[in-house]
Amino acid sequence: MKQGVDFNKSIDGIFGGDLDFHGENLQLKNVTNIDCSDTGSRATTGHAGAHPSASLSRDECGYVVLGAAIGTAQAAGKGFAVALPTPERGLHYKFILRAPSVANNDTATIKIISTSNGQADSALIIGQVAGQGDDDGANVVAVKKEILFVKNKATAGDMAEVWSDGTNWFADIQYDADGSVTLA
Repeated sequence: MKQGVDFNKSIDGIFGGDLDFHGENLQLKNVTNIDCSDTGSRATTGHAGAHPSASLSRDECGYVVLGAAIGTAQAAGKGFAVALPTPERGLHYKFILRAPSVANNDTATIKIISTSNGQADSALIIGQVAGQGDDDGANVVAVKKEILFVKNKATAGDMAEVWSDGTNWFADIQYDADGSVTLA
């Protein structure tokens, strides 16, 4: 593209005006919201029986917004676990905590659990945990089973992004307060 040429005019010139839009109407696709009420057909077995659980499908790749509505703390008894599907090359999810805080109770925590087949827990997550606090995060080089949004620490905007190579899940985790999102 020539310097000083408007992007839209440049694209029109290259494609002869055949394009109906030039990106101004782009929207994020595959945004999934999950809270403790999302069980039913999404329910999976077990995960230590700690929380109702939801299992993601491969068609839900993209953004996954977790927890209570903005402005509403994740209450005791409202925690849940989300099971990743069977690892498949190219699958990716970005989990973002929506709740402003997580109650100081084990039953309020939110877990993302790796599975070998969409249901059976399996330690398949490896990667980086980085924060804005003073603990400098960690580079986790041994596979772990779950990403945990920690009670009384996790806050809105804490996030975990995972990608699969077909065998494992590689994580890039960002948090605000020290120790608010962990790999365990």
